[in-house]
Amino acid sequence: MKQQADALGVLIRAGVDPENAARIAGIEDVEFTGAVPVSLRQPEADAKNLEGR
Repeated sequence: MKQQADALGVLIRAGVDPENAARIAGIEDVEFTGAVPVSLRQPEADAKNLEGR
């Protein structure tokens, strides 16, 4: 399971659509929140809305 989760994370951080990444990693029945991975930084203008600034 750890290998699948790691693969899923790598794919998402690489820009693969989360639903497709889960399918490729062999993970089923996962619900995505739409949140951006913390390792990716939003453009400052977009981040202001998310960070309450």
